[in-house]
Amino acid sequence: MTSKELDASPRGLSQIRTRREPRKSASNRFGLLVLVALALPVYSQETLQQLEARAAELKARGDVEGSLAAWKKAAALNPRSARIEDEIGFLLAVKNQRGEAIRHFEQAVELDPRFAPAQYHLGVAFWLQDDPSRSIPHLQTAAALDPGSFDYQSHLGNALNATSNFREALPHLVAATAINSRQSEAWNQLGFAKQHLADAAGALAAYRRAVSLDSANLDALNNLGFMLVNTGHAEEGIAQFKKILAADAANNMARVNIGFAHLQKAELDQAEAQFLEVIRRDPNSAIAHFDLGVAKKQKDDLDGARVELQRALELDPKLAEAHYTLGIIHWQSGEFDQAAKEMQAAIALSPDYAEAYFMLGTALKQKGDLEGAEAALRVAIRLDSMNPGPYNTLGQVLRQKGDIEGSRLAFAEGARVKARKEAELGKMLQKKQ
Repeated sequence: MTSKELDASPRGLSQIRTRREPRKSASNRFGLLVLVALALPVYSQETLQQLEARAAELKARGDVEGSLAAWKKAAALNPRSARIEDEIGFLLAVKNQRGEAIRHFEQAVELDPRFAPAQYHLGVAFWLQDDPSRSIPHLQTAAALDPGSFDYQSHLGNALNATSNFREALPHLVAATAINSRQSEAWNQLGFAKQHLADAAGALAAYRRAVSLDSANLDALNNLGFMLVNTGHAEEGIAQFKKILAADAANNMARVNIGFAHLQKAELDQAEAQFLEVIRRDPNSAIAHFDLGVAKKQKDDLDGARVELQRALELDPKLAEAHYTLGIIHWQSGEFDQAAKEMQAAIALSPDYAEAYFMLGTALKQKGDLEGAEAALRVAIRLDSMNPGPYNTLGQVLRQKGDIEGSRLAFAEGARVKARKEAELGKMLQKKQ
């Protein structure tokens, strides 16, 4: 209809003017608006990419709660992302919600076993729960997936060191120091592994590097001092311990080690004075009581030594060395039954204690238990084939048992080992001159 036709038709105009839509109630109008809103595109809703970007930005700013909320929204949009589950787990771990964090790390690993960060974070979480048997396999997987990661290699090496798996730790710590040669603690841990693998020169070099990178690394200073004392450089070792005391006057372990250095130099009165000072400051120091017992033993105060060693074991029942030293005192006193019992206690605590097996075999021989003595001595030889003592005692035992050929072979091997050790010692002395 044209405008002219409309003007010429009063009825039509009336119809147009009077047409009305039925009046809607307030609730009906709201329902209509909802329907319209649902039918339109939701331009305000964040995409997955936007959520992840916002979550990462909030995390970088230290907003744990905000970042966690954003990652959870992202997980709702992409529930099969190992990376998102790992991010959620990490933030929960930051909040000390370790149980919940572990569940997310495990979910991430299940979604993608080759996602190294989740393997690493799961390993660290189990480690913080004092569960190395579950921690180390995940750390190993992470290091294998990404061998160029300093964190993965160093953390795995540290964990293996802490569980006395020094040979397995060594290549990971070597890798860590190669990746980041400026990290003091990695060198300290490398020195620790080398020290326990009888590489004294390598351990000293690593400890020196650790201290040169960070003179405030008191653990590295202590380890360096200890190795210096053990390699015949007691005065230089004492100097390291004094540096520790200058930085931390309450550090009793440095005082213990100064006393140990005096023990190595046979300065027994000075050693005893140090240990007594530690005990005055901390009466419950098991290691100070143990070392004081050793000092008293070396001064032939066997009764005083027994008292201190027993006190050390009361404070630390797992101190295998205290059982061993008590066993030596019993052996020196002709108390072979007690000596054997103490050596067995030391072995129970430290199954690879070669010296304890040697002394157990010696005590059992003195008791007339030749079968037990032979078994103990053969274990001592297996654990430390470079000690001539067990070979010679085994030769005596076999001779008593009538095994003349076995006895001859044992004595011959003992002589060969002794000659080799003396030759090595001669070379070392020549180098020092």
